[in-house]
Amino acid sequence: MLQFQTLGVVSCSKMNLVSALRRSFFEIPNSFQKHREKPKKN
Repeated sequence: MLQFQTLGVVSCSKMNLVSALRRSFFEIPNSFQKHREKPKKN
């Protein structure tokens, strides 16, 4: 039972890592676009 519990925790942390990576992956291009748009407005 202990092994199963630790396995579940590991999978949970992995899912959190994946979601965090996806968020940063989508947020980075957005921030780059915002920086590129600023000079165009000026």
